[in-house]
Amino acid sequence: MFMSKNSRGSRWFLPYRKKSLAAEMWVVILTSLIIFGIAFITSVLVMTREARKDSEIREAETLIASVAGNIRSGIDSYKDISRLIMLNEKVTTFLNAENVNPGIVNDARYGIMDVLNVSTNMDSVFIFRNDGAYLSTGRAEYNVNFALMDQYTWFHPILEKRGGAIIFMNAAGAIQHKNGNQIITIARSIYDIYTQQKTGILLINISTKMLDMIVNVQENTNLCILSNDGTYLAGKQDLISYYDVSMPQETVLHQELHNSGPNRMISSYSMADMPLVILVENTSASNAVPRVYALILALLMVAFLIAIAFAVAAVSRRINQPIFELVSAMDRTKESGWMEKIDMEAPPNEIGTLVNSYNSVIDYLNDLFTRLLENEKSVQRAQMRVLNEQIKPHFLYNSLATISYMAYEAGANNVYQALETLANFYRNFLSKGDREITVRREINIVRDYLSLQKLRYGDIIRDEYEIAEDTQDLMIPKLLLQPLVENCIYHGIRPKGEEGIIRVSTRLEEEFLVVSVYDDGVGMSPEAIERAMAGEMGAAEEEMHSGFGLKGTIDRIRYYCNSQDAVTIESEEGEYTRITFRIPLRNMPEETDSCTE
Repeated sequence: MFMSKNSRGSRWFLPYRKKSLAAEMWVVILTSLIIFGIAFITSVLVMTREARKDSEIREAETLIASVAGNIRSGIDSYKDISRLIMLNEKVTTFLNAENVNPGIVNDARYGIMDVLNVSTNMDSVFIFRNDGAYLSTGRAEYNVNFALMDQYTWFHPILEKRGGAIIFMNAAGAIQHKNGNQIITIARSIYDIYTQQKTGILLINISTKMLDMIVNVQENTNLCILSNDGTYLAGKQDLISYYDVSMPQETVLHQELHNSGPNRMISSYSMADMPLVILVENTSASNAVPRVYALILALLMVAFLIAIAFAVAAVSRRINQPIFELVSAMDRTKESGWMEKIDMEAPPNEIGTLVNSYNSVIDYLNDLFTRLLENEKSVQRAQMRVLNEQIKPHFLYNSLATISYMAYEAGANNVYQALETLANFYRNFLSKGDREITVRREINIVRDYLSLQKLRYGDIIRDEYEIAEDTQDLMIPKLLLQPLVENCIYHGIRPKGEEGIIRVSTRLEEEFLVVSVYDDGVGMSPEAIERAMAGEMGAAEEEMHSGFGLKGTIDRIRYYCNSQDAVTIESEEGEYTRITFRIPLRNMPEETDSCTE
């Protein structure tokens, strides 16, 4: 990695290539455009494919409906012919004759032919009497399976129709062309019109040429008709391989075929009332988008690009350019070496709001810097005053030492002890101006203070100390206990007019140093305690109940501990008062006393 120097030649820095917001925006827009284009083209292809598929389905269903309708129409015409045959007088004579002779058979055959002269594609007609005698027409030779016809499963469906027509292929296997041609059979049971007794069974066999004619009429080479067992009957024979005998009836089934060639769809329909199946093949030349779709897609893409270009231009003019101006103004302010407000014309939008907010911050920071400078000057002046005031304690210590020596020489031992105690008190009291001192030194201040007070009040004051050894070197705010002890004397014990106890105790409790000051003086009322804790006591009430230093001491310890719950007051009027502090532990080494001069 190499180092390069900036244009001003004043600083060396690692090379860093910035990427502008506009460039990032173009990357995002182009990426979005590519994704949109791919998604759009894919959607058009899918929609085109689905539209083509729907069109092919509709076309196939229309073709199937037309073919099925023509087949039913043709079959219905042959059903009408079958009724004419059953009503023919010569056929009726054949069926009701007690003895059948060749003449009756020929007459019946001629009667049938008279009816069939008006029809086409008729293959043959078979009429079976109840006694097994039958006659037939047609030039082809047939194989008749009489054993099958005697079976219940063969003739029962015909009898169930009670003279109605039922459609079979090859008479349900009972009649077969010797040359293998397939026939469509219309079977009916014949009943006497007078007695309504069954006289025989009529089988009309129709040639599959009828189906060829129907296929040819459609002019569709992708059409195939076969029997429900898969036997080819008419149309495109290659489609037989796509037939499945399990296909549902009366439902058009569509299958898409995907292979190396064009995509194909096979539609099949199995006629419920006939043993016939219709297959239709639809072939899609390609999956390409039609020209009209491609044109629409191109126009939409161009429109999208134009819209994006206008959007980018607008964003660049309304956002990027003002941001660049704002950055330049900030750089000029930074180079000036002082926090100055930006002077630029910003648009009345978020950029303008940003400029106004920046200028407001600059005003605030400049004001803050000014106040900090003034505070620093004040601190320096205070430090100078403290240095000046340090001269006074030395003069006081030396003066007290001289007076105590004179008292000692004069034999005034009480005066000598009082002066020594006072000197120790001031030495601990001043303690180099420190704000925090150890528990040991604070207790010494209290002891010296109470020793001086005992010289004045005598045996009315009795002090006790319960100081845990592991709390001696912990740091606490200086002069935390002396104001409270003073309150115990002047507002607790002295108003009671009898000997009183002042007890100072310390202990560790979890993560806290617990300090308490107890006296068995006159106590405080609950209202006075509540006002003292809330800082609402007036000067007169403080003087009467709790002394001048209580409020200040409570405020100091709350500030020191950063907690309103650091102080508790317990009291019972005429019995006692206990003030307790809970101070977070601060394990700091004890400072040496420097005020020994």
